[in-house]
Amino acid sequence: ESTVMLPLSSGAILTGERLYFPADIDAAIRRTGAPRTLFITPFHLRAWLESGASARIETIVSATAPLSMALARMAEACTGATLHEIYGCTEAGQVATRRTTQSSVWHAYEGLRLWSEGGEAMVAGGHVEQPTKLMDVIEVQGDGTRFLLHGRTADLVNVAGKRNSIGYLNHQLCAIPGVQDGAFYLPPDAERSETGRLMAFAVAPGLTVSQVTALLRSRIDGGFMPRPLVLVERLPRQSTGKLPHEALRALAAEALKAGA
Repeated sequence: ESTVMLPLSSGAILTGERLYFPADIDAAIRRTGAPRTLFITPFHLRAWLESGASARIETIVSATAPLSMALARMAEACTGATLHEIYGCTEAGQVATRRTTQSSVWHAYEGLRLWSEGGEAMVAGGHVEQPTKLMDVIEVQGDGTRFLLHGRTADLVNVAGKRNSIGYLNHQLCAIPGVQDGAFYLPPDAERSETGRLMAFAVAPGLTVSQVTALLRSRIDGGFMPRPLVLVERLPRQSTGKLPHEALRALAAEALKAGA
């Protein structure tokens, strides 16, 4: 919706370039007259900022995955921008927004209302004509126009009787200084076993497995510590920044075959 409807309704100019490398983003911003809005994913935003982003911009809109408050604050400090985040899904389109540096609470778009039904989050109203199930763990607040997002329903894992979210674990791994990217993975055999263990992959140039493990242990419950933790040069992300489960499964199989 943002890339098609917003330019049509506002008369804005939309660049058709495929901006992937950080330097390309800087150059495109400098070529464009103010005010400018950069639509980006958390994965690309982190890479851009850590490369030494120098371009100033008025607005940043992040989508496709939850953004940490620390990364949002870094983005605003480095670029001078006001950062907004969008929550949505294929089934319902854009659902809510938040100023990530100001609050963890999401605010539904006008006309939309969320509620819980049988332990599942539902949304309807506005552009969502029929009650639609959301595939996330959501804590609805007040009149249903505000909520907290706790992770994907499919991301919930149960290890030794303890529950956690893969999204939360990924956030803690990537928050370690020196870790450029990272992801947890629950092998299929671990899903069927109460004693199964998680795996994790990290892109952390200059750090050893023992260093990353020690820093991670101080951030998460010991039951969710990955065995093994594998250091890789890069994760098999798509150009949008998404990390397909199939690609992660193949990476895990390759690591286990190599004796990780």
